[in-house]
Amino acid sequence: MLLSLILGGAAHAGGMMGAEYVPSGLGDMAWVESDQLSGSMVAERDGMLVPPLTAIGGYAWDRVGLFGGLSMARVSTTVITTASEARSTRMAIRPSAEVRYWFTDVGPEQPLFFANVGAHWIIPATTETAEQASEADQTALDEAAKEAAGRIGAIGGAVGVGAEVRWSNGLGLGIRTDMVITRFDTSNAQTQTVSSLIRPRTAFTVSYWF
Repeated sequence: MLLSLILGGAAHAGGMMGAEYVPSGLGDMAWVESDQLSGSMVAERDGMLVPPLTAIGGYAWDRVGLFGGLSMARVSTTVITTASEARSTRMAIRPSAEVRYWFTDVGPEQPLFFANVGAHWIIPATTETAEQASEADQTALDEAAKEAAGRIGAIGGAVGVGAEVRWSNGLGLGIRTDMVITRFDTSNAQTQTVSSLIRPRTAFTVSYWF
């Protein structure tokens, strides 16, 4: 069915570049106050990897569109003393993909309502190194890097609805609201704690269609 919708709308295909803005609120402050940050600074729930303003892009075939985004955050710290040098790196890459379906034929200067479903992944990359570290010390450093990667890595999805208006010059304005779920863990050598977060997300959108 999806393939037939795509092929049927091929004559009205076009690309899109845009941005979404999600205002921060009391929930974000409560999240910080309750000490729910990962400690790595680059996990999805820390605020650096997913800032309030994000870019998206993709392609649409009449009523069906496929969109995606990519973000990255990295923190690297080097400590140099007269005896040794140690380095710690925390990095996360977040690709995302979304399928969107408009309920009516797409046209300019009219309200366009749509539904969407999407997925995202948090890919961690962490290192801990130290010069002249013993085998036991390096094992402990590797364990610390592995634990940090567990706090950063996550997988999630979203489902929602939205509305937009486009003009004949290609510009578009809209609003969307989603229910987002993210699964992550805070594992260490002794325990494994798996958590999931379900939250609403409302964004204002600006787009350019070409």
